[in-house]
Amino acid sequence: MAAPSPRSHLYRLLLILVVFGAGFLAVKQWATPDSWNYEHWYRGDAVVEAAAQPLVYGGNDSCKTCHKDVAKLWRKKPHRKVACETCHGPIVDHAKAGKKTAVAFIDKTRAQCLNCHLEGINRPRAFPQFSKQGEIGKLVPKHKELDAVTPCAKCHEAHDPRP
Repeated sequence: MAAPSPRSHLYRLLLILVVFGAGFLAVKQWATPDSWNYEHWYRGDAVVEAAAQPLVYGGNDSCKTCHKDVAKLWRKKPHRKVACETCHGPIVDHAKAGKKTAVAFIDKTRAQCLNCHLEGINRPRAFPQFSKQGEIGKLVPKHKELDAVTPCAKCHEAHDPRP
């Protein structure tokens, strides 16, 4: 019996790596969809599928078609950059094909307001932020007395939130 080569363990390791690499490439080829775009790293069919989804959010322009009076006032208010559907819910729950199908949902809970106004270090200093300690940069003593369930709408009107 011939003595094994002093490099035989390296040959076996190389064979294992080549088999593993070939197996990986075969599984990758099998699992990657045909529409995969390697240049921009997305599945091309995803664009078609997203475009085929039904409209849920219509944007502020879709609200303006029926609510012209509110839209005119809204342009001058502090929340003018907030989409109507942020607080009123998706248009699909309120109107279809230009006709009203249900009353718009209005979320007046504190949690809704805190989606944007909860104190956070990532928000601009001038942005109105709420916490139990008061707004960042200023102390708002009356907010310290609030309990966890008092809605912001008790003192602030959503379309014009200044107290």
